[in-house]
Amino acid sequence: MENQRGRLSKTMLKNALVQLLQEKPLDKISVLEICQTAEINRTTFYKYYGSQTDLLEEIESDFLGQLDEKIGLVLRNSTDAITDVLGSLYEQRSVFCTLVRAVPGQQFAAHLLALPSLNAIFQNLEVSEGYEEHQAKYVRRFISQGTFAVLCDWLGSDDPEPVGEIAAVLETMRGRF
Repeated sequence: MENQRGRLSKTMLKNALVQLLQEKPLDKISVLEICQTAEINRTTFYKYYGSQTDLLEEIESDFLGQLDEKIGLVLRNSTDAITDVLGSLYEQRSVFCTLVRAVPGQQFAAHLLALPSLNAIFQNLEVSEGYEEHQAKYVRRFISQGTFAVLCDWLGSDDPEPVGEIAAVLETMRGRF
């Protein structure tokens, strides 16, 4: 079990990397730079992480784990789940956008859409009649990838629309399928 000092050090390192990633790509960020920004010794960095990539992977894992937990809770307790989930993403939009830019290729989208709670939503999504099951799989994929693109545009905007407006857009799109 980690002590309070260890948790604080890791939090400071994570915050430093997120801050630096808003300025430049991961391959242009050194361990020394992360440590200077976090005001932490490099020895402490290497106590917890082998590289900048390891730190980024833990940031992504933490973000996705917390999001999955929130979505699961919302789905069990809320009648307006999409608004609550979008609200949660909106609160963490800086980290979301940083991960979209920093995690290579489409890996972040794949990891996000593989969350058990989101996967359950998209797998259980009713698609319009007239689709065979193998066709419905593609429709679900189209909806999930389209939803991800909408989230990226919305959360990456300088002046994002209100949560309720995006929820209405996504509900309308979902309803059309």
